Amino acid sequence: MRQRWALVLLLPWLLGFDGSRAREALDLALHHLYGANLLAGIELTVKENERSYSQSFFAFGRKHKGDEVRTLVYAGDGRRGAPRALLFQRRGARDRIFVSDGGREGVRPVSSGKYAWRLFGSDFSYDDFRAHTADEYRIEVLGEDQMQGEACRVLRLRPLTGPYRMQLVWLSTQRPVILRTDYFDEQGLFKRYRAQPEDIVQHFEWWVPMRDEMLDLRMGSRTVRRIRNILIDAEVPDELFTLTQLARGRMPSF
Repeated sequence: MRQRWALVLLLPWLLGFDGSRAREALDLALHHLYGANLLAGIELTVKENERSYSQSFFAFGRKHKGDEVRTLVYAGDGRRGAPRALLFQRRGARDRIFVSDGGREGVRPVSSGKYAWRLFGSDFSYDDFRAHTADEYRIEVLGEDQMQGEACRVLRLRPLTGPYRMQLVWLSTQRPVILRTDYFDEQGLFKRYRAQPEDIVQHFEWWVPMRDEMLDLRMGSRTVRRIRNILIDAEVPDELFTLTQLARGRMPSF
């Protein structure tokens, strides 16, 4: 028994990947997912079963301003009357969310709740689109695995906040990307995120999943997310990520 526990304690060292290095690697992968200033046109295909599916399109933007992250979502083609939302995230503070549909109510705040509500009726939740860092998790190194031929290390994450109790993450050892995440709540495993290695491409210095998917393992539904077009960094205007612009409802073409 003592030998078994000694092996468990030595496992991260034998793998050459201790807790601090795991945190650094995870933080780098999350930085590539959430750290770029960008605008993207996204298509969601929701498949409830083999015969039923629906599609939606939305424009998505993210801008970093000091220690604040601003995230913008426009439904449909981004016309003035389209529903839209602007999220303000700051470390250590509660999210602030404002929405508008171009009507008389103008811009109004809404509650972020526990970040669990579904985005456009898909299997992606609000929390899946928020920016994250490794500081938001307790991290354990479980071992090594392969995902579609790409070597990975498997991490167990325990979020400090949010709708998930635990996550298992397959983190590539060849580049800073996440190829799979299993999500657990109080009842056990219920969602799975997957990205094929060939669908994660490099834009300048950023690795971006151009196609990925989220599966609801209890309901049997699946949502495929495709990025149709994208602008990164210098071309993303600051003025787009303001409440004034949210009220005006003008989404730039890109």
